[in-house]
Parts: sequence; structure tokens; C-alpha cells
Amino acid sequence: MLKIQFYSLISQQSITINRESQRPLQLIQGDQIMLLLALNPMELMQEQRAISLGGEEILLATGPLCIAPQHDFMISYKGIIYNIEGDPSDEKAEWTISLTKPADREMAQQLLKKPVQTEQDIHALEQYLRLFIQSNPTRKGCGMESVHRSYEQIDKRISFVYRYMLLHYEKPLTLHDLSKLVGCHPVYLSSVYTRVYQVSPMQHLQQIRMRKASVFVRSTTMKMKEIAHSIGYVSSSQFGSIYKRYYGVSPNRDRVAAMMKTNWIEPHY
Repeated sequence: MLKIQFYSLISQQSITINRESQRPLQLIQGDQIMLLLALNPMELMQEQRAISLGGEEILLATGPLCIAPQHDFMISYKGIIYNIEGDPSDEKAEWTISLTKPADREMAQQLLKKPVQTEQDIHALEQYLRLFIQSNPTRKGCGMESVHRSYEQIDKRISFVYRYMLLHYEKPLTLHDLSKLVGCHPVYLSSVYTRVYQVSPMQHLQQIRMRKASVFVRSTTMKMKEIAHSIGYVSSSQFGSIYKRYYGVSPNRDRVAAMMKTNWIEPHY
């Protein structure tokens, strides 16, 4: 049976890893689990697997987990680290879970904001992890939108394209633009990128934009036209069509639903 013990809370950490660095920065060891909120794009290593995270993505992962030594910009994140005893899954292997469900993300964000001051706070953090692991599969590599691949085998140009899209999603990027940026043929870029990430570059760009769009729609009062332009779409109608296809609801309806949820007051009987 898995034993879980709270180790530390990282309220916010900001670091810069030099591009020429040859050693990854370790976040947790093999006998630990980390709940991590990436505040901006970052790349991690779990053993010899690469994990790419976009800004505001939340990850739950076993160790050893490191920050990859290929950044030359500031990396910011929050996290909760737990010590563990026993196998966290039926097979003894590293695993990762990307938190994408709104309820899971909301709970994780609340835990990351709350200071740890009492034994009750520690118990709540430990209980959350136990319940989450019980209700989610923890087999090797499950739940990740960004597919793991051998760190040494990834063409550096491919990972550069991914990071570029994370940082410049607001630009009207095309496959030709991206291939020209890294000096390769568009067909080669599309083929290799798809093998690495299991999704084409332009589909991945759309996913990045839609994740950002959902934050703007649900958490701001920006007009839909402003949101569309801020994430690289030329018109609000184009943006609305893609948003509805991606989330199954129009951005306007999604905003109303988010507002109702935020302002909901439980009636007293």
C-alpha cells in the first residue's frame, strides 16, 4: 500500500537555466511525487523521457523529475512535494498525469495557494493525493497530452518549434513559417513532429491557442474579438467556430456558464 507524507510547499519559484548547461536541475527524487503548476512553458525530464508543459498546465508526477537544461529564459512554477513509500502503481514505473478536468485543476490550484500552517493543512494535502491516485489510472506515461519520447532522440529543431509556438501562439503562424524558422522542409517538419508529439504542428498550435482562449473566456471580460486577435485568429467568427468544435460549446455560452459557477450561491432552506 502506498504511504504518502507531505514534504514541502513551493509557493512560487523562478529560475533561469543557461542554454549551455549540461546538467538538469532536479525537482524531486525517485521516492517523491510532485504536484506542479507551470506558470510559463517549461520542459522536464523523467528518467530519459522529455515532458513539454505549456503555461498554466498542471502535472502530477513521480520522481526522479528534473528541469531540462535547454532554457535561456525565466521559468516559474508552483508545487507540492510528497514523500512516498511503496509502489504507486501495479507496475514499478514512473508515471505522469496531466490535470485537464476543471474540477481537478480547481482543487489543485486551491491547494497550491493555501499556506501550510497546521497539522490539519498537512492532512488535507495528503488526503487529496490519496483520493486523486485512487480515482485516476497511474500506469506508465498515462494522461499526458505532451507525449514522452527519448530526450536524446528528439530533433532539437522539433522541440524548438514546440517552444516557439508556446511563446508566439498569437502570431499568424503557418507550417511554412515554422519550417523556414528551423531550416527544414515543411513535409519533414510535419512528419517528424507528428511522430514525436502524436499530433501535427498546426493541430498542436490550435490546442495551445484553445487552452489559452479558455482562460480568457472564463476568467476575463475581454471581448471575443479581442480574444481572437490575441491568440492569432483574424476574426471572432473563425475563433468562435474553432472554440465550439474544440470545447463543444460557443465561447459566449462558456463564459456565461463560468460566471454562473463563480457567482453561484447555494440557497438556504
